[in-house]
Amino acid sequence: MSAPEVGDRAPVRLLVTGDLIFSTKITGSARLLGLDVRVVSSASAALARIRSDSPQCILLDLSVSSLTPDLIREIVLAASGKPVVAFGSHVDTARLDAARAAGCTAVMPRSRFSAELPELLKQYLCDK
Repeated sequence: MSAPEVGDRAPVRLLVTGDLIFSTKITGSARLLGLDVRVVSSASAALARIRSDSPQCILLDLSVSSLTPDLIREIVLAASGKPVVAFGSHVDTARLDAARAAGCTAVMPRSRFSAELPELLKQYLCDK
């Protein structure tokens, strides 16, 4: 069996989080939809993955300490117009505002992200 050609690669989706339990919830929900989500735990690993894999969507957990406003902006720019969905603590309004200012496609509290997870996965991660 030959290796798939570059054009035949399955779309990559990326989750940036350090929360193992929450990442399992997200990847498990995605798997039920037949989607593969790759997980990284730092902003630098996310940027490297975005540059190498050109994911069709990026999910950003704003609780990742390395996600500074400048790095969030850099991730949005590196995503080249692909959706970047950010979620974080409802009380951390500074990080939520920084994600909005950086140009994330959608920014929401973690509770809303969790409650709407299946719909959000279908909206942003499924092949269009």
